[in-house]
Amino acid sequence: MIDDMLIDAARQGYSPDDIKEAVVKVLQPYFTHMDALNKYACDSQLLSAFEFFVRYYKESEFSQGIREVIDCYKKANINNNQESWNIILSTYAVMVEDENKMWSIRNSKLDLQEDDFYEKMVQIFQRIGNVLEVSVKHIAQELYALIYLQYKGCVDYEKIRKQDFGVIINNILDKGMLQSVLRIEPCGMKLSDWRNIAFHHTYTLDDNGNIDCTYGKGNLNNIKMSMQELERYLHKIIRASNILNIARCIFIFDFIDDIPRDQPLEEASFRQAIKKEQFRISLLSQEFQLGNIVLNENSVEIDMHDLNLNEDQKGRIVHCSQLLLNAWNIWKSKLICINYFANNGRKICCVYVDGEICEAIYEGKEEITYLANKFQIKYF
Repeated sequence: MIDDMLIDAARQGYSPDDIKEAVVKVLQPYFTHMDALNKYACDSQLLSAFEFFVRYYKESEFSQGIREVIDCYKKANINNNQESWNIILSTYAVMVEDENKMWSIRNSKLDLQEDDFYEKMVQIFQRIGNVLEVSVKHIAQELYALIYLQYKGCVDYEKIRKQDFGVIINNILDKGMLQSVLRIEPCGMKLSDWRNIAFHHTYTLDDNGNIDCTYGKGNLNNIKMSMQELERYLHKIIRASNILNIARCIFIFDFIDDIPRDQPLEEASFRQAIKKEQFRISLLSQEFQLGNIVLNENSVEIDMHDLNLNEDQKGRIVHCSQLLLNAWNIWKSKLICINYFANNGRKICCVYVDGEICEAIYEGKEEITYLANKFQIKYF
């Protein structure tokens, strides 16, 4: 959806500044530090957050949930700054791996037009289980640790991480917090209940096309629903997952200058497909469309197609040169080349730079202005 939004904006004559202004306007109510929002508004992660606000603009539960989750992070940051960052940063590698796995989950089969009701039911519960286990569980653990920290002043995060998902959810709800996010209405079932139904496969399809689910320990609970109701619950569960992830993302960008720089992080990296997608979305915000990519042993050659209707071709070429650093950060090649294609489709030039230049900037040995003095242009 974000692709279509950005491409359509460019074709209607909106500038990258117009796009940035729209993002800032939508996300501003959720930020404390406007300088951080203005600086990172066109980062792919905040562009993705912007997309979800547009997608859910008719659903007040989304914005309400975002505020509630952000509030948990902010209170912990204000009252227990160092301890809260210790919690968040300690599972950096876990969160990166969750996102790597979610890439595959999002791209796996889920056909809501499937005529075979049994197949459709299985696909929906597979998606529910995977999303809750991979995308929600670790954030719920983090939030409960931050909430516990506010109440007690200290917390054993490793002990919390060993607790059952259901225990974590219950502990948060017992504090009267995040009710609208962690419970799915109108049935009132907790996210952990849905996860258990999905993972334990305690669901069946009766002869009338209705779905019977059982959950809980000891005295089992039972719920019956139609396929349409299950689809609506799926939507709400996915929305809850998006709330938790987007709220966390907004908080981190909002307080990015507050993150301790001396705290070591476990080594982890996003998979190549995610880096490429983040790059592609960021390019669209600047009204460039990513084209062919040719990878060789020592170089990467990238085609960028200009969507901007502005006649300032020289300025757009300079803009391309500024993206060489972003490209190096993904492919780490010895030579980075960007082929610039004008709005009319004509190949105009290639801007290129040695990877060592980008590496020096990335490692803080040189300022970003170093790139402006080192990149080269070859016209066709």
